Amino acid sequence: MALSRRSFLPLPVAVALAGCTSLTNDAVELAIENRSGGARDVTATVTPVAEYDGSDPPAPDFEGTVPPGSRQLVPDVAPSPDAGEAPIPTRVHIVTGPYEDAQRVDVTGTGTIDVRITRNGLEMFFAAQD
Repeated sequence: MALSRRSFLPLPVAVALAGCTSLTNDAVELAIENRSGGARDVTATVTPVAEYDGSDPPAPDFEGTVPPGSRQLVPDVAPSPDAGEAPIPTRVHIVTGPYEDAQRVDVTGTGTIDVRITRNGLEMFFAAQD
């Protein structure tokens, strides 16, 4: 006896939810989006400012190639403050092709640090989870 389509309908929903780390994650994730015209080799490091030591830089959180038009997610790159606590200043350092930038991003809770690689440079910001 063959299974009907209805018996497989919940499967895509379960698979989609399994890939959503922000539904159950209390830490901050990093999203690297490539909006440029070609593939980019990217090295990304995310560190709370209080823990950063310039003489002993931390290991990268992501090293790899991000194809054009894609978005790479890296889970659990930084802690998030509890409700009612002060934001955590976080240092985000990105190296990709001709662009390199280190910025301070204030993490206000659970969410995503978004990095966008464009044809003209880099954009970085924190997007809190609703």
